[in-house]
Amino acid sequence: MNITTDFKHSSPSKSLSEGGYEWWYFDGQSREGDFHFVIIFYKSNPFSTKYIENLTDGIVDVLHPAISVSVYHKGKPVYYSFLEFGEPDFSWDEQEMELKVGGDLFNYRPKENKLLINIELDQKLASGHGIQGTLKGEGRWSNPRLIHSESNDRHAWNLLLPHMDWEVDLAVEGKKGSQNINFLGIGYHDHNTGQEPMKESFRDWYWGRYHFKDFTLVYYLMQKHGEEQMEAWLIDQNNKTVLEYLTDSELSDFGRNLFGLRSARKIELKSNQATVNIQYRNKIDDGPFYQRFIGDSIIKYKDQVFAAHGVSEYIYPKNIYNEMFWPLVHMRLRFMKKKPHWVQKSPLMYPWTW
Repeated sequence: MNITTDFKHSSPSKSLSEGGYEWWYFDGQSREGDFHFVIIFYKSNPFSTKYIENLTDGIVDVLHPAISVSVYHKGKPVYYSFLEFGEPDFSWDEQEMELKVGGDLFNYRPKENKLLINIELDQKLASGHGIQGTLKGEGRWSNPRLIHSESNDRHAWNLLLPHMDWEVDLAVEGKKGSQNINFLGIGYHDHNTGQEPMKESFRDWYWGRYHFKDFTLVYYLMQKHGEEQMEAWLIDQNNKTVLEYLTDSELSDFGRNLFGLRSARKIELKSNQATVNIQYRNKIDDGPFYQRFIGDSIIKYKDQVFAAHGVSEYIYPKNIYNEMFWPLVHMRLRFMKKKPHWVQKSPLMYPWTW
C-alpha cells in the first residue's frame, strides 16, 4: 500500500491501467451518534459486473463512474443508492476542483489553513425514493508528510482529512418516508486509486476510523497474497501529528454471514503506549464481498481510558468475480443506461436490499 496525506494527489489519475479503479470516500456521524452517512464517488467502479465483463472481453479503456450513498439512523439504513453511469457522465474541472457523477457532485475550496468541501446530492430512484441536499465539510489541512509510505504496490491511499467537521442538510424520501435530516457532525475523507483489480492486490481488507475527543484512530489490516500488512495511527484533530503508531494487531470472534463471508468482529491493536479494542456492534451493510459495521472502541493511552464509536469495513474482493452473486448485485447496483431491475422499481421490495 502506498500511503500519503498530500492534497496535491487529490485529483483524478490521468489514466487507469487494466482493471484499475478510483474513488473518493466521505463519511460522517452526528455528534449525538444517531446519524451516520457514507458517500463514495467512483471514477471507475471496482464492484461493477459490467466492468468485470468488459475486462473479460478485453475492453479496458472504458470508465464505469458511479456514486453510492448510504444514510443510517440508530444503526439502521434509511436511504441507500448505488448508481453507475456511462463514461460521459463523469467530469472533473481542475480549475474549479469539482467532480461530477451524473447529477451529484463535490468540490474542494481551499481557505487559508482549512480545506472546505461541498457535496450536492440530487437523486430520484426508480422506486420513488430519493435524496436532495448539501453536506458542507471543513477540516484543517493535513500535513503532507503526516503519513508517507512508498512501496511497489499498485494501490494508493490518500488520507486527505482524517478528521473534519460536517454540516448536513438533506431531504430524504427513504424507509421512514419523507424526512429532513439536519445535523452538525464529524467525519473523514480519503481518495483511493488502484492500478489493478483489487483481488490481485490483496485477499481481504479491514479498515476503519473512530473519532475520540482529542484524536482520531485510523487503521487498516490487509491480508495480501503471502503476507500481512497492518497500519494504525492516532492522529491529532488538526491533522498535523501522529500521536501514536500502533504496531501489533489481533483478530478474533469470527463469524459467517448468509453468503459465506467470514470476518472478525473484534480487533485489538497495540503499541508501547496504547491498547485499542474495537468491537463491531451493528452490521449496517452486508453482502457477499463487503460489510460495514458501526463499532465501539476503547483505548488505553498514557494511563487514560478513552471511548468512541465509529465505522469499520471489510472487503473480500475475490467474491466480486463470482457470478453466482451477481443477481444480488444487480438488485442493488442500478445501471443508469439500462432499465432498472424489477426489484429497484418496487417501493416495498427495494428497501429490503438496503
